[in-house]
Amino acid sequence: MEEKRFISDSFSFILELGSFVLTIFFAFHFAWTAKDLLWSLWISSLTIGYFTILTGMAGNLFHGRMADESGGGEDHDENGLKPDPKKLQNTGAAMAVFFLLPVLGFFGLSKITLIYALFVGLSVLFAVIRFKTGHHGESWIVRFFFSLVINLPATVFMLVFFTVHFGGFHFVHSIFLNGFFPLTGETPFGKSIEGTFSLFFTFIEVSFLSYWPFIATSAVSKTGEIIDAFSAKKGDMFLGPYKNVIKMHMMIFIIAFMGGAGLHSYILYAALVLYFFPFSRFFKFRKKNEGVEPNLK
Repeated sequence: MEEKRFISDSFSFILELGSFVLTIFFAFHFAWTAKDLLWSLWISSLTIGYFTILTGMAGNLFHGRMADESGGGEDHDENGLKPDPKKLQNTGAAMAVFFLLPVLGFFGLSKITLIYALFVGLSVLFAVIRFKTGHHGESWIVRFFFSLVINLPATVFMLVFFTVHFGGFHFVHSIFLNGFFPLTGETPFGKSIEGTFSLFFTFIEVSFLSYWPFIATSAVSKTGEIIDAFSAKKGDMFLGPYKNVIKMHMMIFIIAFMGGAGLHSYILYAALVLYFFPFSRFFKFRKKNEGVEPNLK
């Protein structure tokens, strides 16, 4: 098991190191400026982070568990025991009931609330049936069907919430970023709410078409994180995307302030190294590599 984990960590390190080298190559080849770096960071954080969140939610549905269940979604708890599947299903139904309250508060007694309440009722009903009948001897199709019905209402709520929340962070960042480093000739000032959101999607389109090589290399470096999200091995599937948002937020202001002092050329490639070189993977890889004894047989 330890050897398998070592191989996995080694492969992840190689992927991230290769992604770092490609990023440096693109920066030199396309003569990136601070503007290019920051907008590429922004679009890769938005697209890859949101895809990771979607993948994690899909994985939770497929595996029949919610994101925060059983000590973070591990297959075994701290005592080496498998989590109780009945508890997992009850957690999904309980979350659905809890999420009904904010839906009611936001939409009131509307069609949306009534439809959501209907699905919550089905979630609770199927959770009770699952609790009474158990899961032994079921085919994977039956398990997936129960998981889908029980966990779907909570998953839909979380999808909407994180779409608005995660997208909202990037929306605000794009406004600040466009103020420091204009991507288009337009600004949000003087526009209506609809016009401002339309500009946000323009930022997405322009930056995606301009910096898709960067998105591709970043996606490669996040392969392990995306696989873990779908396999439901970690309950913190939202942590990685939001950590990238915080790093991006810091980079925007650091590079913007350094640019105001005329130090863009000094900070750009240093930022690339500090931001993209897989230091944690490197030290972990080196430590484990030193612990592997050569086979002399």
